[in-house]
Formats: sequence, C-alpha cells, structure tokens
Amino acid sequence: MKIIEPSVELVDDFDAAAIMRKLERAGRVCYKSEGNIKPDSAEKFIRGIIKRGHESVIEHVSLSFKIVCDRGVTHELVRHRLASYCITGDTIISSYSSKKRVTPKKRSIETIYNWSLDPKCHAAFQQLIIRSFDEQTHSVVPNKIKKIFFNGVQDVFEITTESGRNLKCTDGHRFFTDEGWKTLAELNPGDFIYVNGLPSLENEEWLKHNYLVLNKTRRQLAEQIGCSETALYKALKKFGITKPLSDRPNRHAGHGVKGMFSDEQREDIRKRMTGSNNHRYLKNRDDLSLTGAYGEAGRKFSLIATRCEFCGTCENVEIHHMDKNPKNNTVANVKFLCSKCHHLWHHHYAIGAFKDKVQTINYVGREKVYDLEMDTPHHNYVANGIIVHNSQESTRYCDYGAGKFGGELTFIKPCFWSEDDDAFKLWSATMALIERNYLAMRATGARPELARSILPNSLKTEIFVTMNLRELRHFLKLRTSPKAHPQMRQVALKILDVLTEKLPAIFDDIKP
Repeated sequence: MKIIEPSVELVDDFDAAAIMRKLERAGRVCYKSEGNIKPDSAEKFIRGIIKRGHESVIEHVSLSFKIVCDRGVTHELVRHRLASYCITGDTIISSYSSKKRVTPKKRSIETIYNWSLDPKCHAAFQQLIIRSFDEQTHSVVPNKIKKIFFNGVQDVFEITTESGRNLKCTDGHRFFTDEGWKTLAELNPGDFIYVNGLPSLENEEWLKHNYLVLNKTRRQLAEQIGCSETALYKALKKFGITKPLSDRPNRHAGHGVKGMFSDEQREDIRKRMTGSNNHRYLKNRDDLSLTGAYGEAGRKFSLIATRCEFCGTCENVEIHHMDKNPKNNTVANVKFLCSKCHHLWHHHYAIGAFKDKVQTINYVGREKVYDLEMDTPHHNYVANGIIVHNSQESTRYCDYGAGKFGGELTFIKPCFWSEDDDAFKLWSATMALIERNYLAMRATGARPELARSILPNSLKTEIFVTMNLRELRHFLKLRTSPKAHPQMRQVALKILDVLTEKLPAIFDDIKP
C-alpha cells in the first residue's frame, strides 16, 4: 500500500510575459487605447481592470492542470463544471442503433438537457442510448448518459472538416487523434481528427486496424460486427486485406479492358472530344442535364483521377463535387475519392469512425454551452458526427494488481488528520484491508471492473482540467475559502501557489 500527498502540475508551455501582453492587447481593444501599450504597461493595466471587475478580458487565456487527488475531490471538480469542455446547445447528439435500416434519432443537446429537467421526460432521458467511441477497436459503441450540465455562456469556436462536419465548442474541448486526445486549442487546420462515419464492413481503415494491427481472427471480427464470416471475407477481399499482405496481380492491356489505349492515344481522344468538338457540347450550361454533367466531369478529370485524396488507394476512384452540384466542374470544386471514402463523406451517423482533416477553426462569439458526463469506460460521445471527450482516470479497466501499478493500491493522505491521530490509524488500517481484499478478488479471477466496487474515495486518481483565467479566479475564490471541503481546499491552494508565482498581477489579490 502506498500513501501519497495530492499534487498539481501546470502542463502548458508557460510564458508569463507573452500572456500579459496578449491580455493587455485584448483589453486595450475594449477601451480603444492601443496607443498606450508600452513595454512595461501590461501589469499595471491588468491589475486595474481586475480591480474594476472587468474580468471578461482575461477569458482569452486558458491553462491546463494535471491534478493527482482522491476520487472525492474529482467529483467536486466535475460538479463545479468550471473545468468542463462544452458544446453549444444546437449540437446534434445521435442515438445508437446497430441495425442498418433503423434511422438514428437526432436531438440537440439542449433538448436532452430540457428532458432531464422535465419530470414527464425523466424516464425517456434515463433510457436514452447514444454513441461513444471505443479507442481500442476504433468503433462506435452504445453508451448511456450519467449526467448533463448547463455551463452558462462561454466563448466558443467552430471547427469544420473536409467532409463537411462542424462543431461549435469551447477551446478546451478534446478530440480524438492518432496521437491521443487533443484540445481544440492544440489543433490546427490540416490535422486529422476521428469522426463518426462508415459502417464496419465498409470501413477499410477499421477492418485493417482490427484484422492486421489487433490481429483478430475472422471469427472474432465477424462476431464483433454481428455478421457471417462469409460477409466478412467478401469485405476483406473487396479492400484487398490479406494476412499476410500480398501483392495483387496487375491487369494487362487488352481489347475492351482497362489499358487497351496508351497514354498518348487517350490524350489525343480527349483533345478531339473536348469543348465544341464534342457533338454533345452545350453553350448554355443551364441546359446541361445531370447525366451530361457527370459525363463531362469524367471526360475532364478521368486522366488525373487516379488516386483517392483521402486514403491514397488507386481503386475505384470517383469524382466528388464539394458543393454537391455536378454541373460545377471547376478544379476548385472537385475532389478525387475512392467509392468507400465518397460514401462515408455523405453518411455522418453510420456505425464506425474514420479520420477527417480539420479545415478551419474560427471564433464565433459567446453562446450557451452544455456538456455530458458519460458512463464508464468510454468517457466520450459523438457530437455533430465528431468524436469528443472529457474524462478522468477510470477504475473500470485499471487493474491495480498489474505491474504498471506496482501490484499495490495508492491512496491520498487525508489532510485533516496527523499520523498520530487514532482516526488516521483507523483509516490506514481500513485502506490496507481494502487493498488485501481487492488483490484477493483479482487473484480469484474477478475482473477489474467488478473488483473496483470495494474501492474507496481515498483511492488516488488523476484528472486533466482546463480553465480560462476568469474561471480560475472564480474557482479559487470559492475553493480556497476556509468553508470549502478540506481536501478540495488543499488542491485549490496548490493551484493558487502555482498561479501566484507565475501570474502575480492576476492572482495575488486572492487571499485564502
């Protein structure tokens, strides 16, 4: 058994001078006094606006902390919701159904929040099944909402992707990437995030991950998907996924098949059939039929549409019109996608996930924001077809008897008892008994998610929180008060010590 003190770690790359300059610039815009900015004017200006209560200016900077504490303190942090990752009320939360022919129900998060407040809708809220993301299998799974919160009015940003998905959220909201979970503030245009998309049997990326990376058998995969091994075999064959990988034979040129014309011959045919030389040419594009538009796109881009811009495959490459108008065959409006990628771009709520490129991230103003707390083990949900997250260390799949935990439990030392107190000795003996019983239950074969039922609030956990500076001031005023819970106050005082040292102009007026 290990007993430790709680700890707080500021995880941002910190530049106090740059933060102060940014806040002064934001504040000067409000007062239209940009001409008064001087090399040493930031601290005096920031102290002045805080004294006058104009703290909205300092919302433009957020800080992230990794907090090691007991589970009771994390529950207070979650209830406080200052460290929340929020989305706007018009965000669509889709229901889950594994049946392809069942159209998912699409409700806004504000509607779901109103359900939670209405006694007549309470039963429907409790039974609501929505979508979470399984990080191991890269698939969308059913999950339940534990709690839903309204978090006031906050600054929100809109992120859009190449496939047309978009989401408005705070800059602390986290998205799943190949490098793990990243906040919106850490993302840039051109990065890839995971979004809800293609059904499993049609999702080449998902099949490769499970069949080749996770090395599952066909029987295991078929049982997971809920299909026959024959259907799975056809899907694997369709995408050329074999174990081990082998080269597919090249097609040879011949009459009536691909390759019968040389590149020079095809270029000559294209020139002879382009524009007014083509007997189907129309001067007025409004008279162009949809069939003619698709044919025109094929003739115009067939030579260069050789590789999918999204996944890189050279098979079954199709032409995708960004504005969904096939008559607009300009280069800027056309992308080259394989049939699989072309399909998934148009299906936001299928059961599956794929990587989508971030196109833009823009500030859109202040709006009402909401958040969900999902049931374990998947502390994430699908919002507007995008996989988003807010979490803390889960005890469900943490095997504390395993090597990475040292084969022992770690508890947070209570700050309100000294080691000589009888109460502390009784607490210590209780923790030792819980550890012995937990390890004994694991030894008998009980799964971690079942053995955790005896774990106490004093168990050490870790939580990652992000707050802007205004929220931090409010949080610290409440939680450093002598009236706050002693262990919550202990953590808040550690945060205050860090911030008073790093940003004294903003936090040294808070007196516990």
